[in-house]
Order: sequence, then structure tokens, then C-alpha cells
Amino acid sequence: MAASLKLPGVRKRRGSSRPALLAAAPVVILTALAAGAGTFWGMRVVGTVESTVMKRMEAATPGIAVNAQMTGTLVLKKLSPIVTNLAAPANTWVRLEAALLIEQKAVATADPLVGAITEDILGFLRSVTARQMEGAAGLRNLREDLLERVAIRSKGLVRDIVIETLVVQ
Repeated sequence: MAASLKLPGVRKRRGSSRPALLAAAPVVILTALAAGAGTFWGMRVVGTVESTVMKRMEAATPGIAVNAQMTGTLVLKKLSPIVTNLAAPANTWVRLEAALLIEQKAVATADPLVGAITEDILGFLRSVTARQMEGAAGLRNLREDLLERVAIRSKGLVRDIVIETLVVQ
């Protein structure tokens, strides 16, 4: 009889990995089926929600009524750009682009008023120094001063002034 030799460090295989693969196969198949079913269900829900939201938006749009009091009676009237030099320092120029919020009833006859307001703003800007317009507080003060002059000149027809661009060079 032949005696078997046992070598240290060498192990004999105890079986194949086939039972492990057979045990893992159902788990892999169920995972793939669950992922497919989840994807299908998610796409179906997204489509249903999207179509429901679109139907509700279409149904709600005609029901919205425009309230005349909420729309306002103000019209934005742009001024032509104002370019002038400042009081100090010498050779400092300013360019101002602004718009006025005017009552709708006064828009038809607003051209002479807009011309007078532009002249007032030009005269005011010639008396301002660059230091007075520095920072956020300076811009706020400039806007308040311009609004005060515009309100006086327009006798209340102009509600607000919007400074679109202010460049000091």
C-alpha cells in the first residue's frame, strides 16, 4: 500500500466552487429583476406625475383673472444718457442712465417734463463731488436727492427714479 505523503503548506481542495455559484445565482437574478422593476415603476410614476401637473396647469391658467388694481398704473420712461463733469476733482466726468416711473395718465404729455427733469439732474450732477458718490451710502444719497428733485419738478406725477448705470471717470 502506498502511503500518502503530507507536505507542509499544501492543502487539498475540499470541493469545487460550484455550490457557491449555485447559491449566488438566485441572489443575482433577483437583484437584476428588482432593479428592472424599480426602473420601470419609477419611469411610470414620473410620467404620471408629469402629465397630472401639466393638466392642472392648463386647467388653472384660464381661471386667473387680472386685477386692475394690482397691475398698477405706472409706466417706465427712459431718460437719455446724461454726461457731465463733476464739481470736484477737476476733469472728473459722470455718465448717468436712468428711468422714471411715471403715472400712466401723464405719459402722453411727458416729453417736456422729461426734458425739464433731465436739465435738473444735469445741474445737480455738476454740483456733486466724486467723494459724495462713494460707496453704497453715497449712491443711496444720490438717488434720494435725485428723487426729491424729480418729485418737486413733476408735481407728484413721477413716483420713482431708477438709476440703471452710473459711471464716474
